[in-house]
Amino acid sequence: MARSIARQAAMQLVYQRSCGGELSDDAVALVYEHLRDGGKPSKEDLAFIGDILSGVQEHQKELDRLIAEKSSGEWTLDRVSKVDLCILRVAVYELFYRDDVPDNVSISEAMEMAGRYSEPKSGRYINGVLGAIERGKRKGVAYTDGDTV
Repeated sequence: MARSIARQAAMQLVYQRSCGGELSDDAVALVYEHLRDGGKPSKEDLAFIGDILSGVQEHQKELDRLIAEKSSGEWTLDRVSKVDLCILRVAVYELFYRDDVPDNVSISEAMEMAGRYSEPKSGRYINGVLGAIERGKRKGVAYTDGDTV
């Protein structure tokens, strides 16, 4: 349960940063405490949140490239809601950079967040994009720069 809440806190903080907000230790604690109804994050939760925040920021261009490649038709990144994009960034980061999180858990948790924070139709889009990325990862498919992530 704590990992799921930490993931939600990380997504909300990724969203806050995407809207120009500044992140501080107080912001992390406040978001987490709100999700836990007053509970304090453990050291492990803080480390997990910190890794996602720094990882998404460090790898955002390649995460966005993967998301854009697997988005269908008219769904350019400019058309994707900020919430959906932040959910996708967190999940794709986990798919490629968090060996301790099984791929199916990353996708399932992204779907839970989509159901909680986004529009009903967003879940299908998010699931489709993540499914395509995960299948490519499993097959070792090279992406546009010629390398797997």
